[in-house]
Amino acid sequence: MKIWIDLRFVKNELYSRFAIQLIKTFIEQNKQNDYIVYTNDFLEWFNFENCNIKKVNIKNGSIKEQFEFLKILNKDANNLMLFFNHFKPVNYKWQYITIIWGLKDIYYMNFSSYFEKYVYLFLMNKNLKKSHKIVCLDQNTKNELIEKFDIKESDIRIIDWFFPESEVIDEAKNEIEDINVNIRTKYSINNDFFIYSGGDSIEKNYEKLISVITRLNNDWIKTDLVFLWNNIATNINLRNQILENKIEKNIYFLWDVWIKQKKHLYNESLWVIFPSFYEPFPFRLSEPLYFNTPVLSSDLKNIRNIFWEKVSYFSPISVNSIYENTKKYLLEKKQELKPNYKEIKEKYTKENCALQLTQIIK
Repeated sequence: MKIWIDLRFVKNELYSRFAIQLIKTFIEQNKQNDYIVYTNDFLEWFNFENCNIKKVNIKNGSIKEQFEFLKILNKDANNLMLFFNHFKPVNYKWQYITIIWGLKDIYYMNFSSYFEKYVYLFLMNKNLKKSHKIVCLDQNTKNELIEKFDIKESDIRIIDWFFPESEVIDEAKNEIEDINVNIRTKYSINNDFFIYSGGDSIEKNYEKLISVITRLNNDWIKTDLVFLWNNIATNINLRNQILENKIEKNIYFLWDVWIKQKKHLYNESLWVIFPSFYEPFPFRLSEPLYFNTPVLSSDLKNIRNIFWEKVSYFSPISVNSIYENTKKYLLEKKQELKPNYKEIKEKYTKENCALQLTQIIK
């Protein structure tokens, strides 16, 4: 069987790591097939037996994609194609499967004009409906596809995704334990602290954490917050909130933490907090999952379906709910044990995900 795979979108972020690790595992499990993988410059090192790598520096969603990439595909085509999002030439006529993480863009993407939004949704609708099959990870996304795009239920398949390993986890596997690392001393962290590493887009809801930290410290529950995300430090609104509430000494922007030190940062933190409004699959919890760091999370159905009672939950809409749950955790911290995520790690693996994808393709 001949299978063509579009990985033009990949970059240094977790969904790209998920896609790369899934395709690597899928190819290893199905060596009898022939593959063409379309990549950008980021994937120069991607190399597999029976795998022909074609570098195509044509951006997803561009006009060139509709014409130049279509020519390339038509020349190579008449095989099964795998797309990892809805971006593709709308006039592509061969059989393809769309693997989709979620529909965040239709809720949270900032469009410059109504026309841009119309074109975006028009192409998205066309490409999803023409998919031979759509692969998603949960019932919520399946329901959204049916309701918003009128996709036939029989054309949608749900599989168990997995938590991709980040460079932090890669490094931790080979690390010689450094017992001399003292994170609090190195970064001058004065109090018990929790970590936010969930990204900087609007649905991540991280600005509420400033109000939570303010209330905790006003109640004499001395607590610090560590942001492990580059772009958050440039958020002017967030900076102003910090200054207005006079909690500069309780907030840390540690985007330059060495990979080896991140492991110790997770281990010394009280927990990771995850206040997102929308999360089809919580890729950002891969590191706390690996290091068995406790998690306080938004009470979202998708997260409950994965973690059940392994994490503590709050309402992401309410600052008070986040505050009360963090306060409760802080007051009870001495009784808390490290969580055991073994069952989750065993269920959500790249091997299982690749096997399920194989069954759909067959």
